[in-house]
Amino acid sequence: MDKNRIIVVGAGISGLLTSLALAKEGRNVLVLEKSSDIGGVCRSYDVDGYQVDTGPHIITRVENGPLRELMDMYFDVVPNFVPHGRYYVRLNNKVKPFPWNLQGWFNFDLIPPVDRLHLVSALFSISYLFKSGEDLSKKSVGDLIGNNLCDSTMRFLNCLSYFMTGTSMKETPVQRFLDAQHYKSRSKNILDKLYNVLMKEGATDQFYPKGGIQSITNSVLSSMPKGKVKIKTNEEVKSIEDSDGKKKIQTTNGEYSAETVIYSGFASELPGIIKELPEGYGDSLKESHRADALTIWLGLNEQMFKRDGSEIWVDSDPYTWAVPVSNYDPSLAPKGKQLVGFAFRLPENYKPEKEKKRALNAIFEVKPKLEERVDITHYQILVPEKAAWTINTKFTGIKTPVNGIYLVGTDTEKRSMGITRASYSVLNLLSVLKEERVI
Repeated sequence: MDKNRIIVVGAGISGLLTSLALAKEGRNVLVLEKSSDIGGVCRSYDVDGYQVDTGPHIITRVENGPLRELMDMYFDVVPNFVPHGRYYVRLNNKVKPFPWNLQGWFNFDLIPPVDRLHLVSALFSISYLFKSGEDLSKKSVGDLIGNNLCDSTMRFLNCLSYFMTGTSMKETPVQRFLDAQHYKSRSKNILDKLYNVLMKEGATDQFYPKGGIQSITNSVLSSMPKGKVKIKTNEEVKSIEDSDGKKKIQTTNGEYSAETVIYSGFASELPGIIKELPEGYGDSLKESHRADALTIWLGLNEQMFKRDGSEIWVDSDPYTWAVPVSNYDPSLAPKGKQLVGFAFRLPENYKPEKEKKRALNAIFEVKPKLEERVDITHYQILVPEKAAWTINTKFTGIKTPVNGIYLVGTDTEKRSMGITRASYSVLNLLSVLKEERVI
């Protein structure tokens, strides 16, 4: 056994970022990936001349957030990012820029004035709740807002909640909306956070990677030190056993061993892989809430989306987020054509074919002219995050009760979403490994 080797289970973006960091810190890394592809939902591929991502991605906190920290420390090749532009809201057959701050809310005439006043009042009540000892991670947006708003306002708030957490505002914690604001400040003062919510300028630190989401994975792979990382695909981990400090990993194709294992798969599946987990801990892993998503990619034979930025469609049923990715990088679509991703959250116990049809009809109901411009239609069912941040979700944290086994990924960290959340988790892992002198 190579005592300098660490095994990373999973070659999604969390596992790849972890492997890069460990290799740059001097360790040899073996990555075991169950599928034939690497990158997880940080991957792109060709569909009839269009390059589609695994779900629409806009990367948040690029200039000052966790991915930037990892890029500065470990990347030899850095992706080229294009500014996202504005978010627009489509509600009641009208389109307006998203209201990021106090002035924006007062001028957001897609919802009635009385509702706008109620929402601003609810925001100011947050400081009182905090001072009175209320746990804002357990207080839902629905409880904060109440039921005295008109139907379109309630739909708008539910739509935002679904895209930020995967669930309705009845399950979305108030803390999630505070987390979304001005993360650059490390102040824990609730008044500072509230000030940032009310005065934020907009989505000024959100970007799309030129070349598609695959460019991030390519940058990670290109930055790995030669001979330090080996990635094996089609290696599904069936069991992990702890024997006198040595971890024996059985896969579909063989057996591997190491003193340290980093598991980046679904933490909820770990009890079926590690038999020695304490019962209480294993049960807690199963309590993470997962939200599946559907993406419909439409290749259009004409540029139908002219604005810089993306659109949140409250009018559609189900709600959708429309991202015209070829506006950021025209090479993702054939010349003169446009590629647009439409993201939907899927309900529990969904039937895939039924939801695909329902979602496609919803797009054409909002924008009927799109239907006659469709060049290609491509569907993806994905898991954007391994755990949705709801008032009842338990996040696992990095350490496990088994010495030498650690977790990483979007079910270990609440902050933000997608690649940004994964990056936070990797930084947390590295901090723990340094404290325990693994690296």
